[in-house]
Amino acid sequence: MKSVEFKIVNKKVIHIVNRGIGWSLLVSLIAIYILLIYCAGSIPQAFYVGISLLKSALFFIAMFIICGFIFDKFTVD
Repeated sequence: MKSVEFKIVNKKVIHIVNRGIGWSLLVSLIAIYILLIYCAGSIPQAFYVGISLLKSALFFIAMFIICGFIFDKFTVD
């Protein structure tokens, strides 16, 4: 089994990953705001919308990181 080597990643890939993480964090902040509205007003629809947005944003953060490193690996090889 090969060992994982951490090396310098292409700057364009890092830029795209950082932009994606930034947008995902913005979506997660909106989701947290919606969840705070749920806590204040007990609106069940706000809970489901907030949780769905938060899960999607966290998933996109993970995918941007993983896919960024995989894409860099493919472009180097």
